[in-house]
Amino acid sequence: MMNGGIGFFDSGAGGLTVLADCLKYLGGGAVYYYGDNARAPYGNLPRSVMKKYVLEAFDTFAALKASAAVVACNTVTALFIEELRKKYPFPIVGVEPAVFPAAKRGGDVFVLSTRATFESDRLLSLCARARAAYPAAKIACYPCDGLAGAVESLLRGEANDWRKYLPAGAPTAVVLGCTHYIYLKEEISRHYRCDALDGNEAVAKRLKFLLENRERQPLGKNFAFLKPLATTFLKKGANCRLFLQKNRKNLRRISPKNRKIKNALNLYFLGSGRILNLKIHERMFGFNKKIVEMVKNPNFF
Repeated sequence: MMNGGIGFFDSGAGGLTVLADCLKYLGGGAVYYYGDNARAPYGNLPRSVMKKYVLEAFDTFAALKASAAVVACNTVTALFIEELRKKYPFPIVGVEPAVFPAAKRGGDVFVLSTRATFESDRLLSLCARARAAYPAAKIACYPCDGLAGAVESLLRGEANDWRKYLPAGAPTAVVLGCTHYIYLKEEISRHYRCDALDGNEAVAKRLKFLLENRERQPLGKNFAFLKPLATTFLKKGANCRLFLQKNRKNLRRISPKNRKIKNALNLYFLGSGRILNLKIHERMFGFNKKIVEMVKNPNFF
């Protein structure tokens, strides 16, 4: 497997929505999605247990010599982003609820999140700054206990009445403070009859900025940032790992007959949810992001 790739972490499948937006800016190279679906959702776990699981994921990124990582989970961002940035040598981008864009519109703003995010100092500070900047906005935060878990069950094909986890009211804008909620973005918007906002695009732009202007550590030779995505892709189930091993020095130096896939994106699924997340990615976002491959051996690292 290539070094110098980009790692994405989420407690489950919610971060796949973040990944999809970030892939718009990434060309050839290795991208790792670590989803811990088996232990999701994280929002109701004790902080010490949650931290243990998060460090397992980021130790994996460190072993892969990742060039950067994205915490595609609002709860983990709110609780651990600063600790992670101090512990690991690569830059780490966190997700932040779109409170400022919503507050700028004025009116009643609902911020929906997990309980852990709701109780975090980071969200309290964000909302306080937004209220000071836009006093016409009335910002109300709500912990939607059970909503992230409902999304996970829906993605597994199970029935779940997710509306029962939403607060009553008639806001003028809704902020989705958990990446899981983004799967229901259109449904939540229709439910409240107003716009639902998320912070995914801001994460993608921040990652793009860091990779273009980083000083701490250069990208690996095998990562072609902002290159056009390949026009073809390896067959489903192809031995992508073997291909990378044969061409690990630099994908740009592969033989002319393989030139069509020299800028191909190699997306690996790791963690307890690797199989489910691969299936969800295929169903929700398809193979238009080029090569999709998962690490099948849970003991590989």
